[in-house]
Amino acid sequence: MQISEANFLYTLTSIRQRLFAFLRRELSKKGIDGLAPSHGDILFVLDRKGPITMQDLARRTLKDKSTVSTVINRLEALGYIVKEKDAADGRYANLTLTPKADRLRPVLYGISKKMNAKLFEGFTEDEKQTLFRLMEKMYGNL
Repeated sequence: MQISEANFLYTLTSIRQRLFAFLRRELSKKGIDGLAPSHGDILFVLDRKGPITMQDLARRTLKDKSTVSTVINRLEALGYIVKEKDAADGRYANLTLTPKADRLRPVLYGISKKMNAKLFEGFTEDEKQTLFRLMEKMYGNL
């Protein structure tokens, strides 16, 4: 497929769909049930920044609070996240990864590494750096 301005957004969407399909296959191969590709950014932010509040998580993932709340409830039911009332302000709950999620970390990062290797197969370092620079510029435009 030749990519142009006319089909650029379609192409980005197609890449995302293909990456999600890849992720679902890899999770299935590892016997991990219940996790969806859309859970990845939530788990990633909690791994890097947790414990944090639902509001902070929504802000960092660029998702609305109701969407984050639904995902958090699902991940809590699966045993990957725990909500604990904030000691200073009981109106807020801090979200933390559980030991079950901690044990999953190397598997998820391994799958991520495999996805990146597949995605950037055949790219030179210069090509990757050019792509990243251009995408940063696009991101900044929004």
